[in-house]
Amino acid sequence: MLTAQRFVQTFLGGNYIALHFRRHGFLKFCNVKKESCFFPIPQAAGCILRIIEKANAPVIYLSTDAAGSETNLLQSLVVFDDRQVPLVRRPEHEGSEKWDALLYRKHMGGDDQVEAMLDKTICALSNVFIGSSGSTFTEDIFRLRRGWGSMSYCDEYLCQGELPNYIAELE
Repeated sequence: MLTAQRFVQTFLGGNYIALHFRRHGFLKFCNVKKESCFFPIPQAAGCILRIIEKANAPVIYLSTDAAGSETNLLQSLVVFDDRQVPLVRRPEHEGSEKWDALLYRKHMGGDDQVEAMLDKTICALSNVFIGSSGSTFTEDIFRLRRGWGSMSYCDEYLCQGELPNYIAELE
């Protein structure tokens, strides 16, 4: 918890949106469902902008497994009031940064499960959370937020209530 709080203090501040943007392996999973949950990046950006407008947050924490080409496109499209809204990801460990020192002092840095819990905690601490429909990671974060009493009226699944504007054929 302390490492997540230190990350928030260092990079995000007290008013941020967290976005769980699940991509890897999700295309096939979503497209076999009755209603696909895999949104084209331009459509996803439009949905994110609507939440930014409601939440009035200056920065977004991006928890994702997306490729750089996808996150770069998303970043270029998330522009609100003529200002690009930063999409912040957790950086790789660097000895000169102190926010994650506790993890490495306790020899937990680099552990995939610890990293996943850190991501979940940073997302759960946000003012607003946007999740990926069908993701257990997202559901864990919603459970944490409910348990902590920190749910927001802006919390929702990405493009909730919409269908993707383009769906590829099945194999």
